[in-house]
Amino acid sequence: FFSPGDNIRVLDWIIRRVNNEDVADVSPVGLLPKKGSINLDGLNVDWDKLISIPKDYWASDIDETLKWLDEQLGDDLPQDIRKEIQKQKDRLSQP
Repeated sequence: FFSPGDNIRVLDWIIRRVNNEDVADVSPVGLLPKKGSINLDGLNVDWDKLISIPKDYWASDIDETLKWLDEQLGDDLPQDIRKEIQKQKDRLSQP
């Protein structure tokens, strides 16, 4: 398990990212840390599993999110958000 102090590892990555360091890879779900860009010293972590993108999970999550947004907002959900959700679904469906 991670301790609250481990959050600094991610915050360090975020700061480096916003300072335009080359620490991120583009993925179907957005920017993900490059291997080795987050300090994992002392942690027993399988990087590939940690950073994996199980398409079935993400597709299901997107569907659930859109369903919830439709139930909460209906036609008031901005079309730009619907378009971004569709773009994400399209990116996930590519090999």
